[in-house]
Amino acid sequence: MSDLSINSEQKYILNGVQYNAPEGWEDTVIEASYIDDNTQPSLKVSDFTFPLEARDAVHNWFHSPVGGFEGMPFELILYNNQSQQVSFKAFLDFYSNYEELLEDGKVRVNTLKEDGIDDLYSKLEALTYGYLESLGTVGQGDYVTVDYVVEKKFNMFEIVMASVVLFLMIKELAEAVQKLAQGISRTINAVIPLPGTGAGAGAVVTVSWNIGGIIYAALVLTLQTIYIIALSIAVTNLAKNLFDSLVPPVRKHKAILLKTALLKAAQHLGYGLNAPATVFNNLHYLPSNPRLDDKKSNGFINSTKGTPTGIPNVMDYGYNCSDMFNLAKKLIKGKIALINGIIHVRPMNDPFWQQQSAWNLPDILLESKKYNLSDLKTTKVIQFKIDNNDEWTIDNYKGTAYEVHTNPITVINPKAVLLKGIDELNFNVALGNRKDKLNAIEKLLKEVAESVDKLTGVFGGGTDFESKITHKLGVLKQTDNWHTVPKLLPLEDGKLAVNHRDLFNAKKLYNDYLDYDSFINNGFKRQRAIYENVDIPFGIEDFKLLTINPYFLFNGNSAKMVNFTWTTGKDRATISFWVEEVYTQNLKETFIEAT
Repeated sequence: MSDLSINSEQKYILNGVQYNAPEGWEDTVIEASYIDDNTQPSLKVSDFTFPLEARDAVHNWFHSPVGGFEGMPFELILYNNQSQQVSFKAFLDFYSNYEELLEDGKVRVNTLKEDGIDDLYSKLEALTYGYLESLGTVGQGDYVTVDYVVEKKFNMFEIVMASVVLFLMIKELAEAVQKLAQGISRTINAVIPLPGTGAGAGAVVTVSWNIGGIIYAALVLTLQTIYIIALSIAVTNLAKNLFDSLVPPVRKHKAILLKTALLKAAQHLGYGLNAPATVFNNLHYLPSNPRLDDKKSNGFINSTKGTPTGIPNVMDYGYNCSDMFNLAKKLIKGKIALINGIIHVRPMNDPFWQQQSAWNLPDILLESKKYNLSDLKTTKVIQFKIDNNDEWTIDNYKGTAYEVHTNPITVINPKAVLLKGIDELNFNVALGNRKDKLNAIEKLLKEVAESVDKLTGVFGGGTDFESKITHKLGVLKQTDNWHTVPKLLPLEDGKLAVNHRDLFNAKKLYNDYLDYDSFINNGFKRQRAIYENVDIPFGIEDFKLLTINPYFLFNGNSAKMVNFTWTTGKDRATISFWVEEVYTQNLKETFIEAT
């Protein structure tokens, strides 16, 4: 703290014009709260009551064509006798509170900090991706195409029966082709003339034709050909229906890079975005898909319907832009700050937040301190959602949930252990699944497909059912086209990596980001001593330094401001802060990854 910051005085600027101080200006209070351990404070200034000319200016703004739904520019300039000053830029907040005191000829109004974190959250809560799409802020050029396939959990009886029928028809077709070959041979033999009998040497040889045999052979050949063609068509159609049912086509979804979704919302509000966590580099948001395929009268697919856009639909978590930012924040145990027109979304363990400020706590008597034991819950559960419409999210469960249990190492009386509670971190989205190999049915069908392709190729222009099975490897799979829970997918060129579940899962997120809350990891740094309601001298310089960076050193340990309330006319503030302090090492952690 600097001694130069005493004797603060104030100027009040309304829409660029300076007016006399409002009533009770000497009791003006600025409250700063670092909510959710953020580094940027939520600032609140006490209400102002404006008389005389200032009253007229406020009244006229509210009743002007602009009206009360746009805040009137307001600036509070604090300065002292050492020419130091700080500017608190805000808007008069008619929306939250505006009152005309008719008898007294005054107005009372709140303020809302310009580019404040509270204002940012309020605007994000009011913004949806459907609205951004309607404006053209986000569109098809922002989406990526994701190949996927619907692969159901099979009914073995139906599959075996269909396969048996197809096998018998193929067998019959193969035998028919063989009979056709024999029929062609007989027909050729039938049309070869038979030598007649002569009278002797030099006699004329006569040729006899077996007309009946030729007609019979030709008729048999024609009927066999017709039968084979009809059987071939029947086999092809049956195979097609079987493959359409059991090996449906590759489909197309639209998804959006999570970072792009955040950026579009930020840009609409006039801000930039900085979200440098590596997990965001290729993490894509796939909305739910409440669309059913178009089907023919026979029940088979006429046209497939994947997600038409990458933005969340109205029923999804993330449709509201604030939810999308909260999702990003939860994934990395992050903080959000608005600094110089840039929205920062960074993990709490990012060194960006840990820069020590130049502020120093004045030499004062601290009367008491507490400890943050209640911050530690004995059980922490991190989990993605499952989708009952996509059984693969249940079948391949590993990576979906991760548990951390913290307990004492040494216990004297188990009944007296105070650790309790559960901390659940739910992401409200599901993980994707990759089709890595052919299942048993597809292997069987692949053999059938090879036979069908060979036999239907006898007459040229045959089928290609085998490739229909094999070319789907490597794409996203789901058990129903209608999936009800959005997914997060780490994509490269529109496809899930072979090791996608190793790249993105609950355990990895914990190890990379979420262990910030551990009372053991990182040298027990999450253990803290807490000092509350400490009264200190406080002025302009203190305010400037702490609103830029709330971290400071206390007895050589890292400390951080939790909140302060500054009465500007008295140069005093009441503060609360925490200090890193290890108070126990009698803890152990047990990790469980659900499978």
